[in-house]
Amino acid sequence: MVSENEALRLRRLVFYTADIDRINAVLLTFVRKSGATSALLIDQEGHLVARQGFSEAKSKDGSAMAALVAGSFASTREVAKLLGESEFRTLFHQGPHQSISVILIGERTLQVAVFPSAVKPGMVQVLGKELANQLEVILAEAAKRPPDATQPQLGSGFSDAMKDQLDNLFGNL
Repeated sequence: MVSENEALRLRRLVFYTADIDRINAVLLTFVRKSGATSALLIDQEGHLVARQGFSEAKSKDGSAMAALVAGSFASTREVAKLLGESEFRTLFHQGPHQSISVILIGERTLQVAVFPSAVKPGMVQVLGKELANQLEVILAEAAKRPPDATQPQLGSGFSDAMKDQLDNLFGNL
């Protein structure tokens, strides 16, 4: 039987400052080498993990882009299933001024590169695969790391206590 803490950990990765620093370093190197305007690492639920560079997109913080890309990826995954594929691991959208490349990293995260039309898509693809390999190493290390014992852990009665607190605040819904 898996504890509540372990179940949560299996569903979500926990990133520490050192992880984010390493992720940001490889994203920044990718942006500089590829000519991309920005590179993002997001989870499949659409949460922004890290971002380097800037985009001409309306959402400068990357949150809207992260959510929309994750939704697009989920939709495309269903298209892959209709075609008899388990999934598509790479997506590419080309516009007249900006393009985007999305690569699935492991099973939980997406690497997103936004680049101008002046940048060759093949260059982004080659450097994107290199970036994917680097990110896979970082993410694998984060997934294998035991939980930090100094962080508070969910007790066995956490769910019941939380439900009681919500009932106190909002009534018995």
